[in-house]
Amino acid sequence: MLEEGGYSLHKNKIIILIVFLITIILMAVGYSTFATDFTINGTAEITGEWDVRITNIKATQVPDGCDAGTPTFTEDSINFSAKLNKPGDEIIYEVTIKNLGTIDAKLQTIVFTEEIDGIEEINYTTSELKKDLNAGDSTTFNIMVTYVKDTESIPTVKTKTLTGIIQYVQKDNS
Repeated sequence: MLEEGGYSLHKNKIIILIVFLITIILMAVGYSTFATDFTINGTAEITGEWDVRITNIKATQVPDGCDAGTPTFTEDSINFSAKLNKPGDEIIYEVTIKNLGTIDAKLQTIVFTEEIDGIEEINYTTSELKKDLNAGDSTTFNIMVTYVKDTESIPTVKTKTLTGIIQYVQKDNS
């Protein structure tokens, strides 16, 4: 079948197909010329360390006739057993807390609770703790155990337990 100008319809389709493929190839080359791929590789590592702990407890004042026992500690607890002899006696325990880590800390909670059914003749008091404990810093505080001076008779119940919670948390450095 011949059409105008002596070209066949089949040849026209081939020419159109070739032109279309060349156009596609030229577009791909043009796109790759104006496109750039970036490769990004990254790694993140946490190097900060949280390590706030008790590092010591010692009896700093023990009156004659009293016994401070051998106070002990782990990194997150202390234990002591005070034996008071007479009204007015007071034993003082000094506790050290240190921030051995690299993350700054702040005091969030401090709660000391005396046993409800304990005796009134024994009082526990504590000194103030340092609020901010930056990396490398330490703080000491005292726990005072006192046999109340104005006691008129020896109580039937002779013990009183103290439970305490001290909580340091990460300091907001903003």
